[in-house]
Amino acid sequence: MKDTLLTEKDIKTLESYSEGYFYKMLHYIRDFIDTGLKEKRFTQKEAEHDLQIALWVSYACNNIDEYEYYYTSVRWLADVEDLAQGCGVWFYRYSSALMYCGRLTEALVYAEKGVMEEPDYPWGWLQLAKLRSHFGDKEGALSANNAGLALVPGDYEFLRQEQELRQDCSLEQLLNHYIYEEDDRDLVEGDTDGQAKLDAISGVVCNEENLTAIKELLQATNWIPDMPYCSFRFPFDGNSLIGIFEMNEAAVSKLPLDWIRETLENLPAVEQIQKESESLARGIPIDALVLERVVFYRNQSIALSFDHSAAGILQMPQRPVCS
Repeated sequence: MKDTLLTEKDIKTLESYSEGYFYKMLHYIRDFIDTGLKEKRFTQKEAEHDLQIALWVSYACNNIDEYEYYYTSVRWLADVEDLAQGCGVWFYRYSSALMYCGRLTEALVYAEKGVMEEPDYPWGWLQLAKLRSHFGDKEGALSANNAGLALVPGDYEFLRQEQELRQDCSLEQLLNHYIYEEDDRDLVEGDTDGQAKLDAISGVVCNEENLTAIKELLQATNWIPDMPYCSFRFPFDGNSLIGIFEMNEAAVSKLPLDWIRETLENLPAVEQIQKESESLARGIPIDALVLERVVFYRNQSIALSFDHSAAGILQMPQRPVCS
C-alpha cells in the first residue's frame, strides 16, 4: 500500500470524527491539504493520489448520504484506482458511490472485483448481493449474502437482507435501511424522518420511460446528464432557456410528469411575479429583465434567473447628458 501524506496524528484525529462527525472530517482534510500546499510539502496532484486520503474522503461522503457527496466520493476514489489492489474497502466504497450516482452496471463490476481482491472483507459481499439481485441473479445474490454472513455470523444487516432477497425486494427497498438495528427499526416504523434517505435512493434506479416523457414534455435539447446535475435547453415564449435539474437522471425520472406540466403552464405567471419583485429590489425596468434560466429542485420547486444586461440601455440617465 502506498505511504500516505497523513501523519499518525492526522489519522487519529480523523478516527475521532468517525462516529457521525462527517462534515468535520471533510473540513479537516480540506484544511490539511490547504496547509500542505501553502507550506509546499506536497502538490494538489499528490494529495489527490493518496489512497488513505481518498478513503477518508469517501468514508465521510458516503456516510453523509447525499447525491452530491456520493459524486465527490466517486471522483476521489477514481483518482486512486491504481493503488487499490487488494483493498476491499476501496472497491466497496467505490461501488456504493457509483450505485448512488445511478451508475449501476459499473457498480456491479467493481463489487464483483472487490470480493475477488479481498474476499475476507464482509461488506463487499453485502454490496454485491444487492447488485446481483437488481440484475436478476437471485441465486447469486443469496450466495454472496451467505458468504458475507459467514464472515460476521449473526450480523443484523446480512440477516435482514437475506429475508428481503428471498422476498424479491427491489434495490431501492434493499437500500431503504440504516446500518444499526435500532435506527433501522425507527426508520421502518416511521419514527425517523426518512426523506433524506429517500432523496438519496431516488438517484439510484432510473425510470427510463418517465425520463423520456419528461424530456419530451419539456422539448429538451442539448441534454447533458449527471455533471453532476442535468442541464438542457427548452423553448419558452419564443426563446431558448437554460434548464437545470439539480439532481441526476435517475432522480429526474422520479419527478411526477404532472408537476412538470403544471410548472410549464404556470411559468409565465411565475416569471411576471418574479420580474416585478426583482425590478423593485434592483431598481431595474421590468422590460430589461429577460428570463434566462430555470432550475428545478427535488422538492418540486423552481428558481428563475434573469439576464439584465439591457438594463443600462433602458434606464434613463440620472441627469441630462447635455445642458
